[in-house]
Amino acid sequence: MSGKNKIDSITRRDLLRTTAGGVAASAFSGLASPNTAAAKSWFSKKKKPNVIVLFDDQLRADVCGVYDGGKNITTPNIGKLAGQGMTFTNAVSTCPLCTPFRGMLQTGRYPTHSGLICNFVDANPDQPTIAKTFAEAGYHTGFIGKWHLSAGRLTIAPKSAKDWELVKQKRAEYQKTNPETEFTPPGPLRLGYQHWEAFNFHTAFTNYWYYKDKPEKIFSEKYETDTQIDQAISYIKQHKDSDKPFFLMVAPHPPHPPFGDKHCPEGYVEKVQKDLHWSPNVTDGHKQGKTSQDARFYYAMAKNVDDNLGRLMQYLDDSGLAEDTILVFTSDHGEMLGSHDRRNKMVPYAEAVNIPMIIRWPKKMPVGERSYELHTPMDHFPTLCGLADIDIPDTVDGLDMSRAARGKKMKVNRDAVLMMNYVSNWDFFDTDTDWPEWRGIRTRRYTYVKWLTGKEELYDNVDDPYQMSNLAEGNKDPLAMQKVRARLKDLLVDAHDQFLPGTKYGDWYDDRRKLIKTGLGPV
Repeated sequence: MSGKNKIDSITRRDLLRTTAGGVAASAFSGLASPNTAAAKSWFSKKKKPNVIVLFDDQLRADVCGVYDGGKNITTPNIGKLAGQGMTFTNAVSTCPLCTPFRGMLQTGRYPTHSGLICNFVDANPDQPTIAKTFAEAGYHTGFIGKWHLSAGRLTIAPKSAKDWELVKQKRAEYQKTNPETEFTPPGPLRLGYQHWEAFNFHTAFTNYWYYKDKPEKIFSEKYETDTQIDQAISYIKQHKDSDKPFFLMVAPHPPHPPFGDKHCPEGYVEKVQKDLHWSPNVTDGHKQGKTSQDARFYYAMAKNVDDNLGRLMQYLDDSGLAEDTILVFTSDHGEMLGSHDRRNKMVPYAEAVNIPMIIRWPKKMPVGERSYELHTPMDHFPTLCGLADIDIPDTVDGLDMSRAARGKKMKVNRDAVLMMNYVSNWDFFDTDTDWPEWRGIRTRRYTYVKWLTGKEELYDNVDDPYQMSNLAEGNKDPLAMQKVRARLKDLLVDAHDQFLPGTKYGDWYDDRRKLIKTGLGPV
């Protein structure tokens, strides 16, 4: 079968699946009345739904049972959420790194438009954001957890990691006069969030601390994720009887590295399968070495996330808020865990870019359905606006997926999304070092990658889900290659992305890591 026909056939097949799901779900499209007098009274005061977005850090999709996972831990609460809502099977972390994901989530824009292409940089506050937009629509907004949209400890650090001794020197110099480097003060840099229990970046999971409105660490006696769900429930209790609906984001850091006993919640390592299941693209060295030890801790942290999602869902159910609250569960990117002989993220492979994405809104959306539409981090902003009937700013690059969330056919046929890695070090503007730069596209069937060196990779994700056969080698599917190359060029133009070496992006920031220009020009 030719490359073009293969692409077309999978598109038709998936559209048929999606359309069938929409028909099956039509019974759920009506607006049901609340069941109790108290709920009726509460709902009458709320003209718009509450919104909660719980996005975890480094949780890959195949950890979750609903994504054909659940082989090393059970994830009953993620499964329960999927059974009560819409699961997106093609949710893609298009730039699998913390700050770029968060930038896309908050602004709905390509990183080349928001300028958020690397960790530890200040977000430009002079642009529309999801929190500002919901606040302007009458919502109270809150953020809990890991922020990672400020320069923090690297405010005056060199732009390259090559001189690591100078980096350490500058970081220490800055911390002498700015001891609370991970505090983001009230004001524009919070991008529209009013309630704040957050930190920019740290990995003290078992000695967890955060800030409110003063540069003073507040310590918790509980594990990080446990604390954050406590805080979320407390926030909801404070606002559930308000005339204003609330918009809350909760961002736990685990199962992000570091891994080890001292970073794990107590009692969770024992909940991991004794003999770990490994993907077939993991080499024997990783199965026996440090990766094997770290994987156990990774899954333990992930299990704790599932339990805490369950606590949040239970509170919403018990309080009567569930029916009038849109709940989103997702992740910023995955973790390679030895697949393709790699660790961490910043690569275009399934383990790094495939993320869970589930939306629940009881009685307003289908239950237990799946959408096969491609979903990117930029789409959260317009989709939630679409569900809440809020105008979408014209700066947003993402697509309103609210029709797909409701089980309906999209009006726009999105055939591909742009994927990217701008720098070769997660915190610095380097090139061709640990994580070389690349651009790529993802369709429902294919992953295509072009590295800065010119090397190309093409994988058929349906026939080869572990991406072990590179179709670009030997030009095995020339028509498919022709199509994906052309599509990549189009998407790069849309994003004003010149596919530059990582060093060039240092020019986008001043010596305090504040944005001065983007792919659109001067800020």
